[in-house]
Amino acid sequence: MKIIHIVLGKANPERMNGVNKVAYQLATAQSNLGHKVILWGIANSLTENYPSRNFKTELFFQHKNKFRLDGPLKKAISQLSKTTIVHLHGAFIPEFYHITKLLNKKNISYIYTPHGSLTEMAMTKNKLVKKWYFKCFEAQIIAKAKRIQLLGVNEYSYLDRLTSKAQKCLIANGQDLKVIPHYPSVQKQKPNPVFGFCGRLAQFHKGLDLLFLGFQKYIQNGGTGTLELIGDGTDRQELAQLAVNLGISDRIIFHGKKFGKEKYDLLNKMDVFLHTSRMEGFPTAVLEAAALKIPTITSDATNMNEFIRKHHSGFLLTENSPEEIGLRMTTASDYFYQGKLSKMGLNGRTMVEQEFDWEHIALQLIQVYAA
Repeated sequence: MKIIHIVLGKANPERMNGVNKVAYQLATAQSNLGHKVILWGIANSLTENYPSRNFKTELFFQHKNKFRLDGPLKKAISQLSKTTIVHLHGAFIPEFYHITKLLNKKNISYIYTPHGSLTEMAMTKNKLVKKWYFKCFEAQIIAKAKRIQLLGVNEYSYLDRLTSKAQKCLIANGQDLKVIPHYPSVQKQKPNPVFGFCGRLAQFHKGLDLLFLGFQKYIQNGGTGTLELIGDGTDRQELAQLAVNLGISDRIIFHGKKFGKEKYDLLNKMDVFLHTSRMEGFPTAVLEAAALKIPTITSDATNMNEFIRKHHSGFLLTENSPEEIGLRMTTASDYFYQGKLSKMGLNGRTMVEQEFDWEHIALQLIQVYAA
C-alpha cells in the first residue's frame, strides 16, 4: 500500500501552519513504521526550502484560480494505482474537490481530515459563504471519502448536523517526544509565575482577546504573574493595542516567531500554558507544553479537556470567559506559590506518553486505510 498525504504548503515543521506540522509528523511516523509514504504539497513556490525528511516530497504549483489543478498534479493522479490510499489534510480547499473527483474516477480511496474546520464555531465565521460552499463542494468530498478523521469530540459530534453521509473516525493528533529537549524537573526559581501562549496570533480564532481580558481580571484580583506569547500573525498589532487599552501591556511580552530549541527554551520558562481558543482541531502547542511538564489552562474547544481531566494535568475552563480565565489563573498562581505545579506537570508528560504517541496514532490510521 502506497500512502500519499496532500496539503496546501510543503509540510514544513518550522512554520506556524498547524495542519502542515501534523501532516509532516504523521508522514514521518508512518515512514518509520516501514510504509511507502509520499507527501504532495500544493504551493505557490516549488522551491524545496524545508528540512530533510524520511519520506519523499513532490511539489505542485498552486494557481491563483483555486479551482484549477496544476497539469503535473493531474498527471500524477492519473498514474496512481488502485492500491494507493490518499490522505487529504484541510477543509474548504477548492483544489481538493477536483482532486477527489479524479480519485473517484479511478476508484482510489481517500481519507479526509478537516483539522477542526467543521466545528460549530468554525462554521459560524463567514457563515453564509461556508454554508453554500459546504453544500456545493465539501459535502461531495465527505460523501465519497473512505473515512473522515475528526481530531476532537466537538467536531465529531457536530458533523452529524452538517451531513448524514460521513463515515467517521475519532483519532487525535500526536506529539513526537524525541524532539522535546530535556530540562531538569525542578521548581523554577522565580518570584512570580509566568503564564504563556504559543501559536498563531489570531485574536478571534485563538481567543486571545479573552485571554487578555482574563489576564486583566487576574491582575485586578491581585495576581502578580506575567504573560508571554510566542508566535506572530496579522493580529499582533491589534493585540498589542488591546494590551495598552486594558492597562496590562507592562506585564505582557511578545516574543514573535520562534522555532526549534529557541522556542522550547522559552516554553520551558513558562509555569502555566494557556490555550483559550474558540475553535480548534487539536492544538499541538498544548501537547508540546504538556510534554515539557507545563500545566495547562484550556478551553473546551481545544478538545483536550477530557484528557487533562483524566490525567490531572491542568486547569479546565468550564466556560471560555474572561471571568473564568482570570479565576483559573488565580488558582494556578496559588499552586505555583504552594509548589504544587510540578506534580501536575509530570502528569502532563505522562498523558502525552500514554495518549499521544505518534507511532500509536500512525498505526490507528494505517488500520483505517486498510479496512
